[in-house]
Amino acid sequence: MRTRTVRTPVGPSFDVAVQWAPRWARVFRRARRRHRRSRDGADVAFEGVGELAGGLDDLGGVVVWIVGAVAFVFGVLLVWLFLVPLLLVVLDLLVVVVVLTLAFLGRLLLRRPWTVAVTPAGDDDTPVALADVMGWNRALRVRDAIGGRLAAGASPEQAVLDAALGDKAVTARVAGGVGLRG
Repeated sequence: MRTRTVRTPVGPSFDVAVQWAPRWARVFRRARRRHRRSRDGADVAFEGVGELAGGLDDLGGVVVWIVGAVAFVFGVLLVWLFLVPLLLVVLDLLVVVVVLTLAFLGRLLLRRPWTVAVTPAGDDDTPVALADVMGWNRALRVRDAIGGRLAAGASPEQAVLDAALGDKAVTARVAGGVGLRG
């Protein structure tokens, strides 16, 4: 969220972003990609279908079976095309509203810091340096300060440390996970 791509004078480009999603969201993203690649078509077995046709000796039985099959297909289509989508939309909206409300209240009441991450451009899974910042506006200012230091030629670790210097609401974390209070 709110990513800014910065090109360094001598090296590669970096993305500096204020992240909303928790760190474990990357695990679910990887799992979804892996699941999409590995799923196969479903195998359907039609065993025992011949046994259902045993009562079709007379014309009346055939008509009843045809009318019943058409009514069943019509009922399934009616439920599938109208009722299921309506219920899914209502359920999705309800879940989104509840999750957003709880997430906002959690951030507000628990004062969880925003994470400003410096990653190589185009790769959001491997941060080079991180800063935990209290407050959204301060996180945007720290993101801009880190971007300015990177554009001036500083390394990502040094840019994060410089942005955290003297600010008690910013904690710098370098690639090894060591926390440094700014």
